[in-house]
Amino acid sequence: MKSVLVKASVAVMTVGSLAACSGGPGRAHTSGNDKEPPVHAPAAAPSVKLKVPAAYDTSRGWQLSGKQLGSYAVLPHAGGIATMTSTGSAYRVTLRDAATGRVRWTGKPFEDLSESETPGLVVVPVGGKDYLVTWSRGETGGDALSKAAQVYAVDSYAADGSGDAVAPTHHAEIPATDYGTGRVTGAGERLLIPVTDKREVALDVATGRTTTYDTGSLKVPGCSSCAYGNEVAALTEQEPVVLNEGGGAFGVPGSWDDDRIAPAEADPATGMVWPGSGGHLIARWEERNGGSHNVWAVLDGRTGRVQASVLCAKPFIGPGEAPGSALSPNGRYLVSEHLAFDLRAKKGHCFEETGDTKPLTFTSVTDDGIAYGTSLTKGKSLTGTTAPVRLPLATGSPEALAEGERTPIADFDGVGVFTDVVGDEPYLVVYRHKG
Repeated sequence: MKSVLVKASVAVMTVGSLAACSGGPGRAHTSGNDKEPPVHAPAAAPSVKLKVPAAYDTSRGWQLSGKQLGSYAVLPHAGGIATMTSTGSAYRVTLRDAATGRVRWTGKPFEDLSESETPGLVVVPVGGKDYLVTWSRGETGGDALSKAAQVYAVDSYAADGSGDAVAPTHHAEIPATDYGTGRVTGAGERLLIPVTDKREVALDVATGRTTTYDTGSLKVPGCSSCAYGNEVAALTEQEPVVLNEGGGAFGVPGSWDDDRIAPAEADPATGMVWPGSGGHLIARWEERNGGSHNVWAVLDGRTGRVQASVLCAKPFIGPGEAPGSALSPNGRYLVSEHLAFDLRAKKGHCFEETGDTKPLTFTSVTDDGIAYGTSLTKGKSLTGTTAPVRLPLATGSPEALAEGERTPIADFDGVGVFTDVVGDEPYLVVYRHKG
């Protein structure tokens, strides 16, 4: 998933450079005291005092670490932060209030079907509400005579639950193949489950309904030559967004296609599209007439309407994976790696690398239109070193922050969410806004 921040704490190594994603592989971090803390132990006050932007009060907030942390996800609509922790082979989710750290509810323990990976943790926003989803892939059933079945086991929880052993609102078991390691992803307003190369299942986490798509029979609207290579790129509440990367075409069958909605500067035969936060899509085209720029845009996923666009210098090396994105809680501002958009003003800003400027990457944006991220100084390694930056979208002029300052990986409900690693111990630290 690229629309809402989800992370396994074991993967948190570089603070301030985390993109929203659906959680990395690997077992959840279990360092610290071997004794499992009580489920309802209150979140500790923030003993970790990070150097953070002036908007945050490091004396007020809470923190988690070690076995209380595990994998985590933010639920902006619900004003909550979820963790998934393990005891042996059993896992359970806990939802805490973002502002206070108070436990709202804990889920029933569940077993991981996989022998090599932590269960996935995904947040799917539907109709202005957040749903928390866990999934694992492996064998179920089987005996001395019958083979076990390969399935994806998916549990979805409504964020407004209560109690000590909350059962999932819906449980689904989707047949899987014996090969491949496809991951379940939040692809917009539904969950996308890759059953085979040619068949994908969309799960409505609010209702439990599933829809199967045969990619060989899906049609890309506006592209009569797109007979092969079609795929589900994103999901609206009712329909798939179908993409043919080779044909540079995408759209929702029977509704809209990128030829009709592409900005004037864009070559409509070069389209690409990815799911973004809050039901939006992130789209890209090459500039018309072989220009030296790309055209990036935020689209309304249901109508295809361009909400904001910007010309952006073409990178030397294009993105190797789908871009992550983050939406401000009020829905006005959206950032996606090197891009920042004011959807109300219909304006975009690009901070791709140029001959004079370093590339910037943004990971969070506030209701006040302040985006936080990092700049990259390329060295001999592929990654280089990063430095913290902030961007007031009202001016579009980025500002360098003090050396060593940490930027929030999320900001909502009056708090900023930060990460830290002390020794080998990962921390999630939440600071309240000042004032």
